[in-house]
Order: sequence, then C-alpha cells, then structure tokens
Amino acid sequence: MKTNKVIFALLCLTIFLIPLPYGSVEEWSIFIFEAVTFVLFALHLIVEFRKKKGTGADSSLPRPKSFYILGALLAVFFLFTMIQIVPLPTPFVKTISPQTYDIYQTSAAAHIPDSVSSVPASLTLSLAPNLTVSELLKYLAYLLFAVLLFRHLRTPRDVEILIWTLLISALFQSIYGISELFGGTGRIFSWKNEYYHGSAFGTFVNRDHFSGYLEMIFPLSIGYLLAKARFFSPRPGLSIKEKILRFGEERLQKTFILAIFPFFIGLGIIFSRCRTGVFIFLLTIFLMSVFSSQRFYSRPSSPHSGGSPWLIRLVFLVIGFTAAFIGLNPLISRFTENSLAFEFEKGRPFVYRNTVDLIASFGLVGSGPGTFVYAYPIAEKVAGSGLLDHAHNDYLEILSDSGILAGGALILCAFLAFAILFARWLRRHDAFVRGVGLGALTGILALLVHSLMDFNLRIPANALLFVSLYALAFRVLSFKRRNFLAR
Repeated sequence: MKTNKVIFALLCLTIFLIPLPYGSVEEWSIFIFEAVTFVLFALHLIVEFRKKKGTGADSSLPRPKSFYILGALLAVFFLFTMIQIVPLPTPFVKTISPQTYDIYQTSAAAHIPDSVSSVPASLTLSLAPNLTVSELLKYLAYLLFAVLLFRHLRTPRDVEILIWTLLISALFQSIYGISELFGGTGRIFSWKNEYYHGSAFGTFVNRDHFSGYLEMIFPLSIGYLLAKARFFSPRPGLSIKEKILRFGEERLQKTFILAIFPFFIGLGIIFSRCRTGVFIFLLTIFLMSVFSSQRFYSRPSSPHSGGSPWLIRLVFLVIGFTAAFIGLNPLISRFTENSLAFEFEKGRPFVYRNTVDLIASFGLVGSGPGTFVYAYPIAEKVAGSGLLDHAHNDYLEILSDSGILAGGALILCAFLAFAILFARWLRRHDAFVRGVGLGALTGILALLVHSLMDFNLRIPANALLFVSLYALAFRVLSFKRRNFLAR
C-alpha cells in the first residue's frame, strides 16, 4: 500500500513539474519523463505481481468492452509505427510507398551517380528511423503514464489530490505568465523570450501552448467548483434571513476561495493573446453553462438543480470585466483585418494545403512519426523562410507522419474515448462525479478543438495533461456510489 502511495505521489509530482522546463520540449526533460514513467510502471508491475502471488486473486480492475475497442485501435497505431522502423525489402517499399522510395533514390543519386545500384536492398518506411523510435517511446510513455494514473486513482480523495495538483500548476503558470507580461521582463526564469513579446506565456516558449495548457485545466477548475458548490442553489422556501445567513457558512467561504483558480486561469488565457485560446475560452463557458443546467446537471427532482449556470456566468463576467479594466487592446490587435489577412494568405491555411498533399503522397503508411520536418519540403509550393517543424494541425501531422491507417486509428481512438466518456457522464447523477467529469471532458474537448489550429500534442507537457484528463475522466465516471459513502 505504501508503494502505491509513493507511485501516485510521483505521478502527481511529474504532472506538476513537466511544464516548468519550457513545456519539456528539451531532449533532457523528455528523457527524464520517459525514464521516470518506465521505472514507475515497472515498479507497479512488481507490486501487482506480488499482490497477486500473495493473495492468489487478480487485483486488476474490471475492464469494460469499450477498453478492448480502444486497446485495439492503439494496437494498430503502435504495430504500424513499429513496422515503419523495420527494414523491409526495397521492392516492397517501392510498391506500397513510391514516394518514400523516390526520396531514398534521390538521396542515393546525390552521392553516387548510379542511383539504381546505389539504393540499399532494404529500406525503412520511416524517412528517419531514429526520430520515429524517439516518438514511439514518447507515445508509449504517455500511454503507460495514463494507465498508471488510472490504476492509482482509487478513491475520490485521490481524485481531489490530482485536481489540486493541476489547479496549483495552472495557477502558478497563469500568475507567473501575467507577472512577466506586465512586469515587462518577458522571461522564463533567467531566459529572455524574444519571440512573443506582449503576451503571457508562463514557462512555455510559445503562447499558444501556454494557452492550450490552461484551456484544459480551466474547465476542470469550473467543474470542481460546481462539485463543491451545489448549495449555491438553495432549497425552495428559504426566508431572506436564512439566505443571508448562508453567506456566513464556512463551506460557502471555501467555495469563494475555489473561484480564485478559474479567475486567474481565465485571465492567463486571455492575456496569452492566443486567438484560438480566446475562442475556446468562450466555447468552454457556453458548453459548461448548457451542460450544468437543470436538464443535464442533475435529476429534475434535486433541490440543487439549475443553479450552476449562473455561477459559471458570474465567473465569466468577473474575468471579462477584470481583463477589460486592465486593457484588451493587445488582444484586439490580434483580431485586426491585417493580422487575420496575413494569417490566411501566408499562414496556417497555406501549410494545411501542403500537408494534405503530403498525406496524399505517402498514403496509408506515412513518412514516420517525427519526420515532418524532412517530408514537408516535398509538398511546399513556395520556398519558405526556413524549416517547418510542425503542421500547426495535430490531425494533419499525425496522418502525414503515421499514415492514414495508423494515424486514423489514433485519432479515432481519441474521439471514440471522448464519446464513451460523454455517454457515461449523461448516466451519472452524483454531484462530484458530474462536476469533475464535466470539467475533465470539456478540458479534453478544448484541446481536441485547439489541435485543429496548432500542435499542442507535440508539446510533452500538454500531451501528458491531455492523456491524464482521459485517465481522470475514466476513473471518476467509473466510481460506484460506495466510494462516496465511505468518504
């Protein structure tokens, strides 16, 4: 039992620390994350083996049928990714991926004039197998981390510890980012960030990734607030005196303290000046208001039904008025005609069209995860100012790297898991489950939407938070009523 607590504590610590070193985009931070995850998973297996050996019983949690479907989709992704790094006969590669063969042939011809004879007898489908191996290890680490988190969120108390870890992390990121913005220093610790002057970016180099991180936790902070604030809709028939006395309740005062988290996190999203982030912030407010209404949030007979939407709107109004008081001109400038015109003429849509052509070139097999930077110039219509590392659209980049089959399986897995979780959420009635579940699901949806316009899932801190929200949602929505009676 003590070992399980240590594993859970280290999981929470990892979640808190991973955004600090620039979103963990550096190789050394990725290595530490992977090493910690693999060691913790090995320790978990040892504990489970000893437990099973000592009791003679299987301590594993029951697995719904949906887990097998999601597992099959993940298996397809990992299997085909491994095939991409295995040397295959050259004629076979030429048949299933002519574009890959042409690249190898062109590369060989640049060194040896006799291009036909210089092509090796075996080739990999990945243009850079070493990069694909690195990406494969990263994907595996995300999966194992989510499994570990799911297995060690055993009680509502564990869930609350994880939520507080996420809330404190987001609060730090937001306050740190805002203070650096208005302090005029624009630093990440001792490093001066010259790329996004005039925006809050926390400990992330890119303001969009900072916004993406906060977008996932903001709805969770609202959902947790709703879970703790059922009494904001008082029982019918209370006198004015009784309603006034409610404001002196200790529990109500604690709820006001909880409202600090969505307030500062929301301000962080706004002052990141991320256009997609602001849109998702408004979408989050709208969706959570709708799904926390009487129709969705609780049973019609509940005395607390229908009181939550006004609380969400109140938080939104306070954030909006505070941001307006501080000044919104820098944000508004991001929505000017010139800014948007430049974006649509030479920005992301241009890259998207090229990436779609790239997907068509590599077809079912892809160029290999991590190889976008090498494959993209093939489809670029006009020479750019430099190398493009990412497609600024996670879905297109996944399809380009992994191919339509494996990449499609991974994307389908993400959306199918969300649909399964949402169906479960609709059937639950406990206030804690409904509030936290709604927050986690909306956080997942926030990044699914943002991934249409950016590459947040290529940032380890954001990708880890994304899979952690899935683990949190699956665990909370599978809690039985006895879990709450024992609290």
